[in-house]
Amino acid sequence: MPSVIRAPKRISQLQKATRPETKPKGLLKEVIDLKAALAIRANLTDRRRADGAVAQLAAIVESSDDAIIGKDLQGTVTSWNAGAEKMFGYKASEMMGLSITRLIPPERQQEEGEILNKIRHRKSVRHFETVRLRKDGKTLDVSVAVSAIKDRSGKIVGASKVVRDITERKRSEEARRTSEARYRALFDYAPDGIVIADSESYYLDANASACRMLGYTRSELIGLHATDIVIQSEVAHIETALGVIKARSAYHREWQFRRKDGSVFPADVMATMMPDGNLLAMVRDITESRRTERALAASELRYRRLFETAKDGILILDATTGMVVDVNPFLITTLGFSHEQFLSKAVWELGFFKDIWANAEKFAELKDKEYVRYENLPLETSDGQRIEVEFVSNVYLVNGSKVIQCNIRDVTARRKAQEALRQLNANLEQRVIERTTQLEAANKDLEAFSYSVSHDLRAPLRAISGFSKIVLEDHSAEMDADGLRYLNQVEKSAQQMGQLIDDLLTFSRTGRQAFNVQPVITADIVNAALDDLKAMQENRRVNISVGDLADCEADASLLRQVWLNLLSNALKYTRKCDPAVITIGSRREGETDVFFIQDNGAGFDMKYADKLFGVFQRLHLADDYEGTGVGLALVQRIVQRHGGKVWAEAKLNLGATFHFTLTGGQDAA
Repeated sequence: MPSVIRAPKRISQLQKATRPETKPKGLLKEVIDLKAALAIRANLTDRRRADGAVAQLAAIVESSDDAIIGKDLQGTVTSWNAGAEKMFGYKASEMMGLSITRLIPPERQQEEGEILNKIRHRKSVRHFETVRLRKDGKTLDVSVAVSAIKDRSGKIVGASKVVRDITERKRSEEARRTSEARYRALFDYAPDGIVIADSESYYLDANASACRMLGYTRSELIGLHATDIVIQSEVAHIETALGVIKARSAYHREWQFRRKDGSVFPADVMATMMPDGNLLAMVRDITESRRTERALAASELRYRRLFETAKDGILILDATTGMVVDVNPFLITTLGFSHEQFLSKAVWELGFFKDIWANAEKFAELKDKEYVRYENLPLETSDGQRIEVEFVSNVYLVNGSKVIQCNIRDVTARRKAQEALRQLNANLEQRVIERTTQLEAANKDLEAFSYSVSHDLRAPLRAISGFSKIVLEDHSAEMDADGLRYLNQVEKSAQQMGQLIDDLLTFSRTGRQAFNVQPVITADIVNAALDDLKAMQENRRVNISVGDLADCEADASLLRQVWLNLLSNALKYTRKCDPAVITIGSRREGETDVFFIQDNGAGFDMKYADKLFGVFQRLHLADDYEGTGVGLALVQRIVQRHGGKVWAEAKLNLGATFHFTLTGGQDAA
């Protein structure tokens, strides 16, 4: 104020210095002086106001939590407030006169050049968000507002920026987005159906599970009313449900829903009101659980029926306490005790089990084994009778708790039967000894018979054959054609009888001779047999093909007889074929090797196949094909002694195939 009072005097002095020589006088002079004084006073008042505003602005800048930074057009810092010091960790003395790029991460350095370029060309710089560096190297998410700095002439000389730390806001936004993503993921991928409806039960949203459950797409479901997806009898319950939910009470009920295709399914529904007034409902299809419940009920019924009708005793124990939980009627009947005498007692308190569980410690020991089995365990019934039982106990879980199931089978009758069987076996062994003695005697008789056949019967045959030859040699000239023919027939019959005796002896001895099983190279046996039969191939065209032959385990001498008989038959019955074709080989069927001999000879009618392997059974006339009818019977006996089988397939005049197997040399005789 004193400076204002002194202003007229200073004005007067200035006026005198600038006043022209011709000065106004009187009233005019006073008016001029007053106007000058008023102008100076107004200028001083405006300056004081400006200075106050600047001081106030400076105070605001210094007290701001935001970083307010000035820089020239080269990016050099010209001002740095306390908010900048706090935000970036640099003192003003550390930043004044240095480049602002110190605060910018390397990958964002181009931002500063773009901002300064826009300021120079008077282009507006929009508010933007970016990342800046603190002195300690940490990054900050910031919001930046940039404006130009002009001098008094209006020339742009720099820029000021207001920087606000938005790290927390970014974290909050990220947390919100994460929360929303988690909610959406939970909503969209929840296994249960989730629907959102307004207060009138019109659907606003539904997740994928709900759409699959109801058979609608999401767009089809939105806008539908609750009455559109429940069966008619459920419609009356909707208002009641809305009343409970709007009262902000938890709602839970089973509903019958109708799918888009009209099918109906049961669902468990829990609903509540959300803060925005909409309704949230979780829907779970309980078709499978209902089916499981029914199956469980059926299983429980089957178990109870099995438990109650079982012909074995069943005792259920609590594995922790040893208390009897349940006992079936059969055990009650077997032991003669009442149901009440079993229940609510520790198993070691039941006298008839004293030989199994004498005390709790013994019970614990056996319980830990989880499986216990006793055979022929003696128990005493209520009337004092002793019975023998088979006792088996198992430990298993029921609803997370261990129980012990004891199965008790009365084996008294079985033990008696076993004793009777033992006695029978003892008697049988004695009978076997006796029959063996008889068989040995019969074998001796058979040996004697064989000796008799071999010697006593051969003598007359030799005599017949010998005298026939003498008559033919000495008296053939004296005999007519019929006589000669008759004598030749006698000679031939004697020789045939000798061969028949030889075959019978061989057949009878086959079952009694030693049986020596060893590994055999089948191909060697077959080649040796073919060499022995070369005489049957002379003056004939015979094509014999030997394929792969599996090795085996057999009695080599007996197996050689099999191949000799089958090969000689093949050569004999292809005598009228030109050429004769014989194929020999083996094939694998499962775990068994099947050997075969195939020919293109006379074959036979399959309706007589059952007679093929009988002794003296022939399917062809002796005049056509010689033989005694013993060879195939011998083959069958040898094969059977090896535990195998032999069979044939044929067509009359189209050949035959004989097959046989050997199952590891089992002596089946």
